[in-house]
Amino acid sequence: PDEIAFVQNEMSKPLDVDAFVRSVPAELKQQVYLMSLMAIDLDSQNEAQYLHSLAQGLGLDQDSVNQIHDQAGAQRLYS
Repeated sequence: PDEIAFVQNEMSKPLDVDAFVRSVPAELKQQVYLMSLMAIDLDSQNEAQYLHSLAQGLGLDQDSVNQIHDQAGAQRLYS
């Protein structure tokens, strides 16, 4: 029960995107973006803004982001 409470508490905290992207190794940037994309439904402006901020922080250009979305079968972030 203590571990479950800890994980739930951590998951409820807002993510510091800047600190998060600093912790991502360069060779994993696209994979981290993909995992974030897969973890959400991309059905709100807040989720789209999070993905945009994440992409910018990771240094991913719009074409690369759209390619990741295409590969995942998700709605493109940029038109």
